[in-house]
Amino acid sequence: MQFTKPTEHMFLLVFNQGEQFMSTLQDFCVTHQIENAHFSGIGAVKDLTCGYYDLTKREYHFSKYPELVEVVSVTGNIMQKDNTPTVHAHGVFTDTNNQAFGGHIEGMTIGVTLEVTLQQFTTNLYRSYDENTGLYLIDSN
Repeated sequence: MQFTKPTEHMFLLVFNQGEQFMSTLQDFCVTHQIENAHFSGIGAVKDLTCGYYDLTKREYHFSKYPELVEVVSVTGNIMQKDNTPTVHAHGVFTDTNNQAFGGHIEGMTIGVTLEVTLQQFTTNLYRSYDENTGLYLIDSN
């Protein structure tokens, strides 16, 4: 991955073909001591796993898409969870028929490139477990 830093708290990240999005982004945040941020991006990926959270069953349901798909939009945030910057990402994708689908991203491999703008926050937010949902939600206290 290459990156530039156009402003004090903003990064432009260009992911390389074959890189794992989630782990590469998390490693970047650890290396650059980014604890809280927002990101958005576009590009093309493969080996995508995305889905939704079933609140009643308290479990994720994922679908796998091994083929190359267009990233119409990937967006998310970085928040501390267990003293580690943790990536939470959602995306909208299109297949070869331009049919859109999306959801919570579990993982994806860069298929061509992924261009991401990351805006670092000067906050100290973290995720903590929420009994009502079974999820780690942002705790602003």
